[in-house]
Amino acid sequence: MSVAAYQKANQNTESPRLTEYRAFAIFTRAMEEADRDEDTMARIRAVANNRRLWLTLQTDLLSEDNKLPDDLRGRLLSIALWVGRYSLKAMKGEAEVSPLVTVNKQIMDGMKPHDPARKAPEADVERPHITPNMTL
Repeated sequence: MSVAAYQKANQNTESPRLTEYRAFAIFTRAMEEADRDEDTMARIRAVANNRRLWLTLQTDLLSEDNKLPDDLRGRLLSIALWVGRYSLKAMKGEAEVSPLVTVNKQIMDGMKPHDPARKAPEADVERPHITPNMTL
């Protein structure tokens, strides 16, 4: 099954929150793997893909249709702007990737349900094989 078909199937069956969680999981894992393997081109691609994820979120946060509270939107926009600036440094090799991974993991933690009786999103997230050119 192609990545596009897989993504389409997921869009038809999972909640938007789980889709967002899955995107963060995929791109965070790609950055971790590229950093661990010390693969410069993979690191650049992984950081660039993560930056695109955040740019997509930034666009959504700026939309009048976004239903998040203004305070939360503002804080997330601030993070998105930081990710954009920091990513450029990380892609040039002037900064470590680990702060981007940390931010993503903190966002993922915030997406988890607070009710201990509910299943956490990561339980539903398969650990897909990351391809170097995978994009949203």
